[in-house]
Amino acid sequence: MNRRCIVSFTALTIGALSCALSMVASAQVPQRTAIASSDVLSQISMFSYNEGPKSDLLFRGTPLAATGEGKASVEYEKGNAAISAKVSDLPAPATLGPYTTYVLWAITPDGRAINQGVIAGAEGGKGGIDTTYPASQFALIVTAEPHFAVTVPSTMIALYNVADKVKGAESKVSKLTASADYSKLARIAIDEEKNPAAIVQARYAVAIADAAGAKQFAPDQFASANQKLAAAESGIGGKKKERAAAETAAREAVVAGEDARRQAQVQTAIANTAEKASAQATAETAVAATAVAAAALLERLNNALPTRKTDRGLVSEIGGLQFATGTSTLSNAAREGLSRFAGVVASYPNLSFKVEGHTDNTGSAEKNRELSLRRAIAVRDYLVGQGVQNSRIDVDGLGPAQPVADNSTADGRARNRRVEIVLSGGPLAAH
Repeated sequence: MNRRCIVSFTALTIGALSCALSMVASAQVPQRTAIASSDVLSQISMFSYNEGPKSDLLFRGTPLAATGEGKASVEYEKGNAAISAKVSDLPAPATLGPYTTYVLWAITPDGRAINQGVIAGAEGGKGGIDTTYPASQFALIVTAEPHFAVTVPSTMIALYNVADKVKGAESKVSKLTASADYSKLARIAIDEEKNPAAIVQARYAVAIADAAGAKQFAPDQFASANQKLAAAESGIGGKKKERAAAETAAREAVVAGEDARRQAQVQTAIANTAEKASAQATAETAVAATAVAAAALLERLNNALPTRKTDRGLVSEIGGLQFATGTSTLSNAAREGLSRFAGVVASYPNLSFKVEGHTDNTGSAEKNRELSLRRAIAVRDYLVGQGVQNSRIDVDGLGPAQPVADNSTADGRARNRRVEIVLSGGPLAAH
């Protein structure tokens, strides 16, 4: 990685985090202590929610946001958890360092964090979000972030969930597999007239991508992010219509910057492994380079849609609630997930896809096969509309033939109503 790197993306486990509470941020900017540590993680509960009844949670402030608080409700049904969260009394994120917003994260049992969206903005204070998560077991945390499109949480955990009235089993979070340390990222002051939060977020995103080596390892994405940032900066001083266009360009620059950072991270890992392969001149190291690329692809896909590794390749899943009952119409949540999925696979031109529709056993097998095929076709057509080549996608409707759960229960039937995207080729060819 570029030696001038100003942002550190680090794998974090309980053992590696034991001294994080004592880390002090850069003396150049008054910041509070980063607390993505074992002391905080050990206090965070993870819940496996029962099907049906609503559960109530509270958000408790960490030392970063001692006055912060909040509430959330979770209702898990038919494969998806509806989350409604509200927070209040948060400090302005800029008082914690180079941050402009607060993001809500769902933490998976294996320690991954999934961005659920912005819950409070640059002014801090109060905010809220309604979102969904496609599983029954997770924890919720809120972190201060430099921009809204982050795919790895910062070390600045402000709030974490605790039980109020929960219908389900409770366990503790044991690890957070990755976290970003922004303590050396140069702070940019927000001025809503001359330097609004949207522009600051875009500048942060481009700076983070640059620090990750995007100029070298993801030049096209990095150039796009810079172009969008330049367009945003040129219009921010204009009239109302020009300012609105500038803020739109700024948001696009944020997304492009984060894409460039992730692509640079992947290519850096590949390059580092390939360098070892050249030095050692062994076939084993060459295979390791492919394995790194495949693992990186799996991580990126998981930020778009739930994805698992199988004997057939990587399988990304769209849960049953992403379609209205008995129809093949994609929900807004499904479209958002597929848009992110298309953005990831655009970096892997040699990948191939098989889209498979599945149903539960309710109704006739013939109607279920027809419905499952229509849903698979709807997914394919949406991906094609997002720029994925039609020639790379096959579709199939399997109806109820391949259940993954017991069809005698409501939860099992919900899990069986799904569309799966099987990926092969590219970095997966050797696996």
